[in-house]
Amino acid sequence: MKKSILYFSLLLFVTSCFTSCNDDDENSIPSSNITGCYVMNYGIWGSGSASISKYDYDKDSLVNNYYKKQNGSELVSNIEYAYTYNDNVFLICSESDQIITLNDTLVQTYNGVTSLIATPRACAGNGGYLYISCWGDSPDYSKMADSYIAKYNIETMTVEDTIHIAGGPEGVAIANGKLYAALNYKDSIAVIDLDDNSISYIGTPAVSSYFVEDTSGNLYVSLLSTYTFASGTTGLGYINTSTDELENVYTLDNVSTEYADMMAINEDKSKIYIISSSYDSSWNLVGGVAVFDISSKSFESSLLISGVAGIEGIAVNPKNDDIYLLTAESATSAGTMRIYNSEGTLQTKYTVGIYPTRMIFLE
Repeated sequence: MKKSILYFSLLLFVTSCFTSCNDDDENSIPSSNITGCYVMNYGIWGSGSASISKYDYDKDSLVNNYYKKQNGSELVSNIEYAYTYNDNVFLICSESDQIITLNDTLVQTYNGVTSLIATPRACAGNGGYLYISCWGDSPDYSKMADSYIAKYNIETMTVEDTIHIAGGPEGVAIANGKLYAALNYKDSIAVIDLDDNSISYIGTPAVSSYFVEDTSGNLYVSLLSTYTFASGTTGLGYINTSTDELENVYTLDNVSTEYADMMAINEDKSKIYIISSSYDSSWNLVGGVAVFDISSKSFESSLLISGVAGIEGIAVNPKNDDIYLLTAESATSAGTMRIYNSEGTLQTKYTVGIYPTRMIFLE
């Protein structure tokens, strides 16, 4: 009897050791499973605490510190923006300012490029180039006289040109051979002809931040009121990219001023989801999600989701139209990813990294 107990105990010990070794091996080997939602956690400014969380929606499982798992080291910059293009993922980073190139498994394939990238904000890809909005070396946060667009060659991994645009370009989009730059410090949208770099402007009733594109290649742009440029006209602006005219403005109160994914379009491009948020009397950021129907050109009468504290970013799962929201109680603590169905019912939530602001989906 004692021999049986001893044998059983030894068997448990060996099995435990074998299982532990397998777990360690799995944790040390980069994953080749791509499918999922990747959360960009901005981190604490200047502390090197940025990270990426991966949510596999097929398995309903989340892994924090996914970049470290894939690369064996931490990120050393804050993540301003993430962009997928030509089977790569590009991280636009600040403090220190750089572009980091990853493959589709999030393994870094090239050291961060820093030359001629000063206070980068966002990017858009076209013909083997990234066009990166930059605020310059010493942004004044008023007229932003030294801001520009950096033309980055993906193959040579160098900035070939810079295009000067005052006004603090934030979100950028490319349509009909032109680059559109939302100006966050000027009531205009810059339009750059990519053939000759000539610049024209579309006047807007408020400053702007980001774009989404419809099925016709026309653009919707978020119009907002900021501390520096207050405006009573906020909502969505509709730009005809054939004529470069702001044809309509669809008003919505309290469009988010956060530098995050504050609007998203669903897979069939029938609906735009946009964050509407404001600070309450205790300076808590509280908001929800408004829905714009593209066919009827109107906002739904009430918010689809409401009463969410610390609301930051939004994305729509292209596979099932679930709505993903990011929230953060502060810029120095772990945030939350909340998942709702298309009817606005909360399905689940997970704790992610410090100050989550953006998401990308890979399949």
